[in-house]
Amino acid sequence: MELQIRGLSKTYSNGVQALKDVTLTIPPGMYGLLGPNGAGKSTLMRILATLQEADSGSAMLGKLDVLTRKDEVRKTLGYLPQEFGVYPKVSAESLLDHFAVLKGITGRRARTEVVEALLRKTNLWDELDRDGGLWRGRRTVRGEAPRPLRKTDDHGDSAAEARSRRHRPAPPAE
Repeated sequence: MELQIRGLSKTYSNGVQALKDVTLTIPPGMYGLLGPNGAGKSTLMRILATLQEADSGSAMLGKLDVLTRKDEVRKTLGYLPQEFGVYPKVSAESLLDHFAVLKGITGRRARTEVVEALLRKTNLWDELDRDGGLWRGRRTVRGEAPRPLRKTDDHGDSAAEARSRRHRPAPPAE
């Protein structure tokens, strides 16, 4: 699904202009948003994740108007901020079950299947018994629940990436 951003602007009440007439077309896939501190990356991500209002402009995810059809956008788009709070004594399964409910998966069986699939997809299922914390795993999987069409990540996760690479088949020998 293509993301089209046209003339997006945001100025905060203290006068800081975080975005000025941002125009981008992003084809399907996974992309990084790079720039110095204060460049407006997080503001743009929060607007696209429907957590913050833009002052002007438009954003379309396929045929879906991101700025006006927020509930539908939240069912499609997964957002993973650089930092988010969790309760340290809550298990990964319980946390993901909670996120699934928030995303509208109300049946217990469906939630159990989604949680297990996400933990397996991120190669964390076998880690549950060995690492009670799973902070990075929780962070990684939260952005996926429940399988958004587009995942936006505000920060890389090299540990999960390294774990994922361990489970990929080796390229063919030349």
